[in-house]
Amino acid sequence: MQDRPTAEELLQAARDFCENDLLPDLTGRVQFHTRVLLNVLGILQREWEGEEQAVRAEYERLRSLIELDEPPESFADLRTKVRAANAELAEQIRAGALDDRSDETLQALRETTREKLEIANPNWF
Repeated sequence: MQDRPTAEELLQAARDFCENDLLPDLTGRVQFHTRVLLNVLGILQREWEGEEQAVRAEYERLRSLIELDEPPESFADLRTKVRAANAELAEQIRAGALDDRSDETLQALRETTREKLEIANPNWF
């Protein structure tokens, strides 16, 4: 663990600098790319704040649909398991194995999509 400033504080400082000090003096292509950078920094900050909770919730939704073990303790391992579980879910959907549970499957997928959009683009809602 590092002392202050924390990674989250550094991200916020970078966003503040870009938005308040840099962006007002820019025009054209460089201004556009700075706006893109601000969006990227915002995504990174929201991931920093909420990704682990969202991935853990996604794993639990996946467990309700397909057979999965208890979630691993390590977040890195959990991410890997979620990717594999999503591939398995897609395979089962293609095979028709969840046709009798389509409402439940659709609800789980909608919730996962909503959580991902909250991180990627909260203004979408």
